Amino acid sequence: MIWFGNLPLPGSRALAHGAARENPHARMARALRTVAAREPHLAGSALLDAIEATGGVDRETAARLLPWFRDFDADRHFADNVRRLALKGVAAADEFRGVVRYVVEDLTGSGEVAEVGPEPAIRFRGAEREGIVLAYPQVAFSLGGEARRTVQAAVEEMPDALVIVAKNFTESAADQLAGMLSGTEVPGTLLTVNLLLGMRAVKLRYGPSPERVIDTLGAGRPLRSVDVALLGNRA
Repeated sequence: MIWFGNLPLPGSRALAHGAARENPHARMARALRTVAAREPHLAGSALLDAIEATGGVDRETAARLLPWFRDFDADRHFADNVRRLALKGVAAADEFRGVVRYVVEDLTGSGEVAEVGPEPAIRFRGAEREGIVLAYPQVAFSLGGEARRTVQAAVEEMPDALVIVAKNFTESAADQLAGMLSGTEVPGTLLTVNLLLGMRAVKLRYGPSPERVIDTLGAGRPLRSVDVALLGNRA
């Protein structure tokens, strides 16, 4: 068990004087949290490089201290960061889209950010199907403005799945999306951040195929907890 009693409290003298005055374990913990917030999968040499790139710990020190952090849960810190960004609104749009892209790649095996109409979106491909994910760091999201125009542009591409990710949605969001997709063959799916992270946890633990994941993403309705649970069932 690692003792973190020497971690400086917010506003303390040690914190005010910067990372250089923190003890090595505190600097290492800070660097690990920074890396895990965006790249929780890193290990070995790649992890040491990323830790050194934070500027808080040199590579030699990181290699020496890393065994002390064997119980560090990178996936938990990543999930916490995704949830935090989901609350920050338009100012965090690019960063939120980046972490959602990471999750989409974990789920489907692919994920890249590209323009779709007036806004960037995340494209994924798998099992001879293609999908588009729109990510919005908003609470009580509803379709309007640029988001509405982006959905219209995405529909023109006729993806096999159109997914909107947000912290949560208004009660009318599903009807708004269904109305926009009426008369098309595009399935529109609403996915909260918590359920997206739940899908990632299921994927990492049970390894459902990309085909099954894309089937779930293409449900064409708001996803529910039971959908995530069923994804973990052995086929």
